[in-house]
Order: sequence, then C-alpha cells, then structure tokens
Amino acid sequence: MSSTTDKIKGYANEALGNVKAGVGRIVGSEKMEFEGRAQAMKGEAQKVVGEAKDIAADTYDAAEDAVHEASDTVRRSGLKDKVTGVANEAIGKTKQAIGRGIGDAGLEAEGKAQEVAGDVQRAVGTAKSKI
Repeated sequence: MSSTTDKIKGYANEALGNVKAGVGRIVGSEKMEFEGRAQAMKGEAQKVVGEAKDIAADTYDAAEDAVHEASDTVRRSGLKDKVTGVANEAIGKTKQAIGRGIGDAGLEAEGKAQEVAGDVQRAVGTAKSKI
C-alpha cells in the first residue's frame, strides 16, 4: 500500500470506528463500542504507517541525493586520482626495488613505468582540485 492509501484508510477506519463506538454506547452494546474503539485505533495506526512511509521515502531520497553529491564532489576534487596516483607510485617503486634486488630488468622497468604513471595520475588529481 502507498502512504496515501494507508492514510486514507486510516482516516476512514478512525471515523467509522468512532461512529461505531458512539452507536454502541447509545444502544448499550459494550461489544459494539469496543469494536468501534478497536477500529478507530486501527485507523490511527494506519495513519501512522502512512506517515512513516512518507518519512522513510523522504529520508531515502535525501540520502541518495547526498551520496550522489558526495560522489560528484570527490570526482571533481581529484581526490580519487590523487590517491590512486600515490598508490601507483608506491607500487611502482616497490617493483623497481624488487626488480633490482633479483636482477629482473623487466620488473624494474615495469615498476618505473608504473611510478611515472602514478605521478601523472596524481598531477591530474591536483589539477582537477584547482579547477
């Protein structure tokens, strides 16, 4: 059920329940009065459910907007490029050291290339943050 449907049914049950409770009081039927009060309480609960659904939907929408905004901010700030660039530089330096240590010129060259690529990526991130 939608929040609007819950609220409409809630108002209807509350009104009908109050009428039923009133009729029960007038005719002296405790059972009818009790059933009317129960129906009115059910209506109140339905209205609360409808309101809760509205609040949940609004909260979800606000959270979704905040996530998109934060993602856009990180993307525009160049932070991701900066962090990835620093990581690639560090990995590249490590590969170079290992390549030198074990005498693998290919690994050493691969490490140097990754270090340079990381440096460029970090520079791109820095440039983005200044735009």
